[in-house]
Amino acid sequence: MPSPFSIFSRSNTTKQTPIPFKDYYTNWINTLKNTLLPLLHHSLSCSPSSPTLLSSHLHLILDHLLSYYESLDLAATTNTKNLPYLLYPSWRNPLETPFLFLGDLHPYVFTNLLRSFLDEADSDEDTENDRKVLVFDRPCHVVMAWKDISKHLMIKIEQIERGLRVMVPALLDRVKTAQSGFAGKIAEEWVNCERKEKMDVSEAMKAEMEELVTVFLHANRLRRSVISDIVAALNVYQGALFLEGLAQFLVGFQDKNLLREFERCKTPISERVGL
Repeated sequence: MPSPFSIFSRSNTTKQTPIPFKDYYTNWINTLKNTLLPLLHHSLSCSPSSPTLLSSHLHLILDHLLSYYESLDLAATTNTKNLPYLLYPSWRNPLETPFLFLGDLHPYVFTNLLRSFLDEADSDEDTENDRKVLVFDRPCHVVMAWKDISKHLMIKIEQIERGLRVMVPALLDRVKTAQSGFAGKIAEEWVNCERKEKMDVSEAMKAEMEELVTVFLHANRLRRSVISDIVAALNVYQGALFLEGLAQFLVGFQDKNLLREFERCKTPISERVGL
């Protein structure tokens, strides 16, 4: 389905050409998959590795990720009519939908990914042969990047997680309040419509959309903040591994074989609930 709205392409700074947002997303994910992720992967695998080069490639991916949220903000503020399409993006496939929160990845995805690295580092299940394979594939200091995590880093991670536990419910409450207020105004207008020629919901709709746009912008700000705060708390090797994992997570959703397998495994509801 074609995108119902367009956005200015950021790839040409001299002449901005509006392109459908779905095409923008396709270009964005392809750049991540075919250009930025291989650069970062190569920098992590080089021996001896250059921290300066690795940092450069790390920030290329970080800036690329953050630019997507800036584009979402631009689309929402350019025209509030875009918001329904941003909250329920047609450019996201069925594999991605369960991970979405107010139109894009749930912020818990970022902290859960980080925790997976920490949990793996704490695991004693790796055999000596596994370690040798990993070291052979990448320099030892990259493989050992998550060992001996500092107390300061753990405190910072816990601060980020506590902030999410406050902010996520607060954003959901604002959405519920906006929807409840809209429904209340519609009900009031319905009761009073007998005295009018027609029912006017434009003001109620405008107020709800303005509030939902604000909530959407705050959700994107939260996503940007969590990603940036995590990377800032990590050293260059940890940060590169985290962003590599996040990029692979995003790119993995585009795997056509995986998507076909997912669609092939759909089970009728009656079979799942035993009816």
